[in-house]
Amino acid sequence: MRGIEFEVVWLDQDVTELKVTCSNGPFRGATKMYVVPDALSMAAETLSGFPSGARDIRDVKLGALEPNSAGGGIRMSFRCVDSAGHAAVLVTVRPDESQVPEEPLSVCLYVPVEPYAIDVFVAKVRSMDRSIGAKAYLQMADHNAEWVKRRFPNIAVG
Repeated sequence: MRGIEFEVVWLDQDVTELKVTCSNGPFRGATKMYVVPDALSMAAETLSGFPSGARDIRDVKLGALEPNSAGGGIRMSFRCVDSAGHAAVLVTVRPDESQVPEEPLSVCLYVPVEPYAIDVFVAKVRSMDRSIGAKAYLQMADHNAEWVKRRFPNIAVG
């Protein structure tokens, strides 16, 4: 699996527990987090139409990224890397289990993506039923993370 996968692990009327796994090949991170029931739909709405231009930036945060909060979290910063529509996501994942609050664990990685893959992900999230085991997947582009870092060293700035 290379990309970002969201899976519904548990839910009730007030909260949804998601398992999120992300990988760009050499690096991988996973966490479980608690979100409001329509959090993925709101993320899909934020990403709808990305990229709209070479300077388009979209940020999505789900769960808790603070080390003293229950559950884990993910921050995804979608960036265009050139005028041809190449894009990448700078992903930060905080695990749901941090043994020492003063030393929080996290994974930060680049996931190159294609606009079409984002459209497919948005459509999948919008059509997902609210049931345990439901999944949505954002597929990584053929480019690797080193390609992104080499060609676009300033992508993480901002």
